[in-house]
Amino acid sequence: MSRRSQPRGRQGGQAIAEFLVAAVLLLVPLFLAVAALGKFVDVQHVATMAARYGAWERTVWYDESGTDFNGINGPNQKSAAAIKGEIAARLFSDRAGAASIIRGTDGANAALANGIDPMWRDAAGVAYLASYDSFDAQGARTTPQRDVAGASMAALSAIEVRGVAGFVPPLPTDTLALSTVSLADIARDSAVYARLWGGTPGGWQGLDFSATGAILSNTWSANGSGATRAMVARTVPTAQGMGAVVTAAREGIRAWDAAAAPGIEVGKIAVDVVPADRLR
Repeated sequence: MSRRSQPRGRQGGQAIAEFLVAAVLLLVPLFLAVAALGKFVDVQHVATMAARYGAWERTVWYDESGTDFNGINGPNQKSAAAIKGEIAARLFSDRAGAASIIRGTDGANAALANGIDPMWRDAAGVAYLASYDSFDAQGARTTPQRDVAGASMAALSAIEVRGVAGFVPPLPTDTLALSTVSLADIARDSAVYARLWGGTPGGWQGLDFSATGAILSNTWSANGSGATRAMVARTVPTAQGMGAVVTAAREGIRAWDAAAAPGIEVGKIAVDVVPADRLR
């Protein structure tokens, strides 16, 4: 009996030893890889948030110049470089302490002044994002493939009214805001991930991430009541050239009804005002 039990004992001990070797060689790297995968998922998540942020900014801030629309909405312009600086400061940086405050000067950033998000570091503390130039943010406004509003305004603009500069509101037809954020060579300088990848010279070059956001703004403007009033005035002929004709007619009415004539407000544009009790 003892001769038979000894080989079985040796086999059991060998199985345990093989399991421990497999655990060291396979399970431990797998455990580390799960943590790295979670960090990379966060990189993709933040890139998606950054793309959505860029798309939203392009619905509020415009980068064109020289058009009739931008002549009215000129104050609402922001460059692509400024939006990139805001993304770096508000989404990619370490937002601990005072750095968590969102400032109007964030768009002037051209570097990761406060370091990157602590989540974006490997086990040795090496940053994933090598430099400010390792990511890019591009935004644009384009015309949707099926632009009913744009087609209607184009038809109206073809109609000419003598004495009127134009009664088509200068609304933007490029109402589809797009933003793409890309990050290159993430964790390229990480020796930890190079070893996990296989440790071969030049084998680990980091990972690239990208995300695209899109918002259909539906021709709305966020440049305040002044710009809105100016755009609406383009749809009111009496607020333009035809106003002189109506004014002359009002003077003619004065001879017949002096009390009614002053009540005619030529080219008036009334702005809706929210009652004070609704603002409480």
